[in-house]
Amino acid sequence: MKYRIHDILATKTLDASGTETIDIDSQDPISMLELEYKNTPGSNTMADHLLSALSKIELVEGSTPLFSLTGKELHALSYYDIGKVPNTHLSNAVAVQAFVSLQYHFGRWLWDPLLALDPKKHKNLQLKITHNRVTPDASSTAHTLRVAGHSFDEAVPTPQGFLSCVEIKTPTMGANGSYDYTKLPLTQVLRKLLIRAYDDAYQPHEVVNEVRLSEDDGKKFPLDISTSSFLKYLNTLYPRWFDEFYAVLTATAVDVWCTPTFRVRCVGSGEAQDSSIDVEGQPLHQPFLLGGNQSVNYQIEVTGFQPHGIFPVPFGRQDVIEDWYDVRKLGALELRIKSGSAGTAGACTIMTQGVRPY
Repeated sequence: MKYRIHDILATKTLDASGTETIDIDSQDPISMLELEYKNTPGSNTMADHLLSALSKIELVEGSTPLFSLTGKELHALSYYDIGKVPNTHLSNAVAVQAFVSLQYHFGRWLWDPLLALDPKKHKNLQLKITHNRVTPDASSTAHTLRVAGHSFDEAVPTPQGFLSCVEIKTPTMGANGSYDYTKLPLTQVLRKLLIRAYDDAYQPHEVVNEVRLSEDDGKKFPLDISTSSFLKYLNTLYPRWFDEFYAVLTATAVDVWCTPTFRVRCVGSGEAQDSSIDVEGQPLHQPFLLGGNQSVNYQIEVTGFQPHGIFPVPFGRQDVIEDWYDVRKLGALELRIKSGSAGTAGACTIMTQGVRPY
């Protein structure tokens, strides 16, 4: 076989909370790490999204992070990297597992011969996952984790480096119309920025209202656009997100936490004849109120865009390395974001994805 899929961590029942540290012992270049996470609800009451249970996922070499994201951030990155929705099944039904597949790609696509993680070029590689079982459901009874490596075998790549995605700043958003300025690092060729603009009662453009990039103290502005207009453009490039959601509902609507945060739609049906769902509040955000006209189980599909309030700023054709943003030749690169009407209530994180060369 030219490639192989192998367990780095076989399915393991995790402690209620803590940090799982996993040694990366494979010597073959790795194209992708896949994390399969499951959580078993103990009640019908959701407190947050399933992936709130994974507060940090990072690959480190000693104390140096090679990538470092939250579970929600990696969920969104998986989608923006491959242009497909990761396997996502949510549940608020007692003893019915919710699960998600998270994919961290070290290259432009699976089995990219030019960009991959080569463990032989690193020492003391470890994957660290910080978790808390009860964050999405205070009554959760168990959660499990499996980590798989998608590695080269007989096929021999010649990786020039790998894609590294890290948080660089968590700005405090200000009053409507105020600005935050971030000096972006100039050490890597950048493939994309990712911006998280989240509030549980608003949409992303109401948290971050404008985005501007400035080169060399204002000599050039590669991007200067309202977030609302930018999202409309981005959503012609990526497919509509969808969650499968197995829900226990009654006539009293309850908060449910799903993934998309912009142009959210919800459809579904119950297991009894003439059952229907009641979706309250428009536009929908996360969480939103969901009920049913009968007290039965429902199969729900939730669709939309901007998972977890995160949107990308892609640089060039994403599969062409030569098209990416070589910021190393700049003297300065500044990101300016403008707070929207929900700025003071919202949360923002700025992330970069770039090539870490060998």
